[in-house]
Amino acid sequence: MILASVSAPISAPISASVLASVLASSSVSSLTVAAAVWICLSFAIGSFAQAVSGFGFALIAIPLSSLVVSPVNAVVIQTFAGALLSGYMAWQYRPDSQPHVLKVLLPGVVVGIAVGMLVSTRLNDRALRFAVGVTVIIAALAIATGFRIRTRHTKAIFVIAGLVSGVLGATTGTNGPPIVIAMAGQDTPPRAFRANLQVAFAIGNLVLVPAFIAAGRVTRVGIVGSIVAFVPTLVGRVFGERVFAALDPKRFRSVVLGMLFLAGTVALAKAVSG
Repeated sequence: MILASVSAPISAPISASVLASVLASSSVSSLTVAAAVWICLSFAIGSFAQAVSGFGFALIAIPLSSLVVSPVNAVVIQTFAGALLSGYMAWQYRPDSQPHVLKVLLPGVVVGIAVGMLVSTRLNDRALRFAVGVTVIIAALAIATGFRIRTRHTKAIFVIAGLVSGVLGATTGTNGPPIVIAMAGQDTPPRAFRANLQVAFAIGNLVLVPAFIAAGRVTRVGIVGSIVAFVPTLVGRVFGERVFAALDPKRFRSVVLGMLFLAGTVALAKAVSG
């Protein structure tokens, strides 16, 4: 019900001429074969990590893919490639979601996206890449240490988490950590945790896709990259779910955290070196 009611007013039709003009634009660089291969690997690894450990998709895919495309294109690719997958998963897990949490969380996500879109127009590629690296490293530290915010003011925490998630989603594409921290602090049951997170991602993507198009942030590279990344994202997810039972979750969690620190550090190094 939450998913349907929120998505209805958001999913306004986007003119096909807008996308056609983007694709026809001669001012947009093409995606090289090497870059496409790297994007495939980045998204497959991120999706696999997410399926096995429960986190890491955007936190791995965006900093790695931003090494071969601009940070803006990396965020667009992650949003577009993940939109169908997150929508499917949100629909699949919706019986386990918590409407009372989502009613507080989702408006904040939408408002945060609007703020993030404004902020991102004032940042160049170097600043955005730096923001991605810092966000990923902070998120990795929070996950590794089990950081939680415990308070009686549950609604306030979820409003703030939604706002921060929306801002990060529009700027760096890493919108998961604030919601994860908020739900962990409230001891959200695992099934509800997963469902709430996927619904938040799905609604965020429903807002971000038309917002990116309207703001002119969707380029030929972004569209082609999204198409290229979709199948590896799906394959990584399916493969991760199939091998989940055979892996040691704690050991693999450590590997994923190591990958997050590495990805964040590489993004920072790229930003510093220009």
